[in-house]
Amino acid sequence: MDDVPLTRRRVLAADLLLKGESISEVSRKARLSLPTVSKYKTLIETGGPEALARLRIHGNVPRLDDAAQSWLVSAIKHSPSLHGYPAPTWTIRQLRELIFRRFGIQFSVSHVGHLVRGYGLAYRLTYPTSENPPRATAQKSQSDVYAVRRKTAAKMLLDGDSAERVSKALNISERTIAKYRSMVVAGGVEAVEQLRSSGRETTLGPEALEWLRTALERSPMAYGCESELWRNGDVQKLIMDRLGVYHSSGHVRTLVGKLGLGHRMRPPKQRTEKKRLTINDETLAWVAATVKQSPRVHGIDAVHWTNARLRTVLHRRVGVDYSRGYIWEIATRAGVADLLTRRRS
Repeated sequence: MDDVPLTRRRVLAADLLLKGESISEVSRKARLSLPTVSKYKTLIETGGPEALARLRIHGNVPRLDDAAQSWLVSAIKHSPSLHGYPAPTWTIRQLRELIFRRFGIQFSVSHVGHLVRGYGLAYRLTYPTSENPPRATAQKSQSDVYAVRRKTAAKMLLDGDSAERVSKALNISERTIAKYRSMVVAGGVEAVEQLRSSGRETTLGPEALEWLRTALERSPMAYGCESELWRNGDVQKLIMDRLGVYHSSGHVRTLVGKLGLGHRMRPPKQRTEKKRLTINDETLAWVAATVKQSPRVHGIDAVHWTNARLRTVLHRRVGVDYSRGYIWEIATRAGVADLLTRRRS
């Protein structure tokens, strides 16, 4: 019977069900699973034998093409309200309805969940206790989802996972993961857990902003800093220590500007590195020859070449203060990186 085409077994099952036989008997005679026969029975009871005949013949789950999947991923990433669902995150039921409305394909609940997890977008799902949760509850749910993602990212980084792997697993930009990594190194998982989810509401109230204005009008040295003008990191630390709120570097500078105290901030460090086209073949040849000589030939009282010493003589030659990382790249391209040492003479 297993070799009989599904169409014939389906017809047999319909005949037996219409005759009033039990689901278990139909399952045994037509060689179909109990859930399948139960589904057939429901279809026949609600839509007649014609509803059963309209089922797809093959058993494979219908697939979405690349264009459809791209559209669905974009829809999941954006707010459900764009598609008529007033909530900040999706439910499986909503996505199932959306897929059916858009593509005419009715996936099972489990398959929709499988799709969402496969796209790495499980964090966009929520499981409310009611179909229309209150707005405050929905916002809290979304905030909780983001908090869990941040904590998971921090733990993965702490376990040694690469930024690229964490980014792909949690669908978070590598730039954000890099920020999380620096915070984990400095303060552990707890530092990342203290972050607030982004939103329209300000994290500092009127009293806090007034206190910050007064503080920034004073010298940073009054708060243990080492300069006459405020640095971004100093303001970040001040807000965190005194007000218990973390702000990104960019938001700190924006906040200070809105307070009208931009003149109290130290200007951002200007990039001194010019276009790297300056390092041509002639300069690379000069670097190779220079590093093979003693540093004393170039007025440096030392025996070995280091990154800093090569940086000094290269600045004299081309007038550009290259970064330490790029100095190493230049030495590598010149084939003399192995002659640089980290030892101090």
